[in-house]
Amino acid sequence: MNFKITEDMRKKIFVNVCSLAIPILFFVILDRFKEIKSFINTLLVICFPFIFGISLAFILYNPQKWIEEKIFAKTKMSKSKKRLLSTTLTFLFVIILMTFFCSIIIPNIFDSLQQFASNVSSYMDTFFEYITAIAASLNISPDMIQSMIDDVSIMEKITATITTTIPKLASYSYDFVKGLINFILAIVSGFYILMDREQLLHGIKRLTYSVLNIENAKFLNSWILDVKTVFEQYIVGNIIDSSIIGLICYLGTLALQIPYAPMIGLIVGITNLIPVFGPFLGAVPVIILLILINPISALVFAVFILILQQIDGNVIKPIVLGDKLGMSGFWILFSVTIGGGLFNVVGMFLGVPVFALIYSAVSEYSNIKLKEKHIEL
Repeated sequence: MNFKITEDMRKKIFVNVCSLAIPILFFVILDRFKEIKSFINTLLVICFPFIFGISLAFILYNPQKWIEEKIFAKTKMSKSKKRLLSTTLTFLFVIILMTFFCSIIIPNIFDSLQQFASNVSSYMDTFFEYITAIAASLNISPDMIQSMIDDVSIMEKITATITTTIPKLASYSYDFVKGLINFILAIVSGFYILMDREQLLHGIKRLTYSVLNIENAKFLNSWILDVKTVFEQYIVGNIIDSSIIGLICYLGTLALQIPYAPMIGLIVGITNLIPVFGPFLGAVPVIILLILINPISALVFAVFILILQQIDGNVIKPIVLGDKLGMSGFWILFSVTIGGGLFNVVGMFLGVPVFALIYSAVSEYSNIKLKEKHIEL
């Protein structure tokens, strides 16, 4: 007697195996979460030059394409020479722009940091005066406040930190050299990705169609195009938006005669990359610092940054980023919180696009299955 497995039996076997495997996998992940997270972090560190190179390719794709199609379109050069020249010019332009930016902004930032370091003791005295005045209004004993200040001993901690940091300069120098090498590798990998993007995409397409069935291969290739669109739009758009906000903040604080304008513009611009929490992460420490220097400047800056964030949220960001993520505010908050909890600041920045892609894939897969079952909700 021949035993034949029918299609219905295969589906039942598959469902039962998945029903058993998914809980086991879930509990294994929970049990080994620290080891898995450590492995992922190590893998990300190793692959960082290539991840950064892919990000560079995303950022520079449109400028490179514009140069190739607009400047070299009517020349008689071969396509490979046009690609090489357009890619080289794009990277040269970026390097020149970064050099110009660093030569202007970085010296001003160092001047601000040096000025802040030289005045930190007076700022701490002002801070202690505020605490004493608040304590007096609350009928707290000055001796108790002084005892608390002595226990905190902020200046001693700063001194100890500097003392312990000096012997680690060799390690920092090694990290700097390693970071420089990774940066060069990222530029080289980004250059090659832009040069051979059609071949790389064709290779991915061949692999998906050779491994998966036609329906799943189409779905995966469509999802890869979504990855390109979301990351290109989100990363490039966020960098442009944050650069605009940082520049406006710098010019605004300069015009309002608020101290440390270059440092404040840089802090606000960088933290603006983080959705939801970014404005608070940038503005709150600056306001606290300005209260120690000049409370009026802190008030002026608070009003200025509130207006600037309203303009950014309602005017600049919608123009630059659009609304292509297709997620509600709740899911954006959820993805930022989970991403930050797992991978700190980088997770807060990348949590939104990664979750948007997961959300899109699950939503599209659900729609396909509902259509197959002829279910309308």
